[in-house]
Amino acid sequence: MIDRKRRSLFAPLAAAMGKDDAAEKRSSVVRPPYNTDASLFHSLCPTCEEKPCAKACEEEIIFIDASGLPALNFAHRGCTFCDACADACTPGVLSDKTLHYISAKVEIDVLKCIAWHGVMCNSCKDPCHEDAIAFLGLFRPEIVDEKCTACGWCLHVCPTDAILFTPKGEAS
Repeated sequence: MIDRKRRSLFAPLAAAMGKDDAAEKRSSVVRPPYNTDASLFHSLCPTCEEKPCAKACEEEIIFIDASGLPALNFAHRGCTFCDACADACTPGVLSDKTLHYISAKVEIDVLKCIAWHGVMCNSCKDPCHEDAIAFLGLFRPEIVDEKCTACGWCLHVCPTDAILFTPKGEAS
C-alpha cells in the first residue's frame, strides 16, 4: 500500500522525466538462477510438462513464457535464492546451487532516477540484501556490480522505474 502511494506521489515527476511503460521495461526476459547450460535450458525446459520450478518458487516470481521457458517477474518481489526451484527441477536444468546470482546486468537509468535529480530517495537501497547500491553523497545511486546478485528486490520499489535489468548470456 505504501509503495503504491509513493509511486502515485512521484508519478507526475516520472512522466515529466520520460518514464517508459512498465511493460516495455520488463520486456527483457530474465531467467531463473542455477542454470549453467543454455542449450540444455532451451532444449529441456519446453518439454517439461509439470513446470515444477514455477510451482515451487516461494516468492512466486517464476512464470512460464510463451516458448515454455521459465522466466522471472520482479513486479512484486525478488529472488531469495532459496533453492526451491533447483530442488524441484526434475530435468535437472536448474542444478548448480552455488550460483546465487541471476544472469542479468542491473543498471540505474540516471535520467529517470529522482535521486539523480536532487530528490532524496533511497527506495532501491533499502531492500538490497547485498548492499550493492552505493550512493555518492546523498544522491546519485550506483549499482556495485561486484556485489549485485540481480535478485530483483530493488526493481519493484523504485517509484520511477529507473532500475533496468538486461539478461546476460545465451540463457536469456
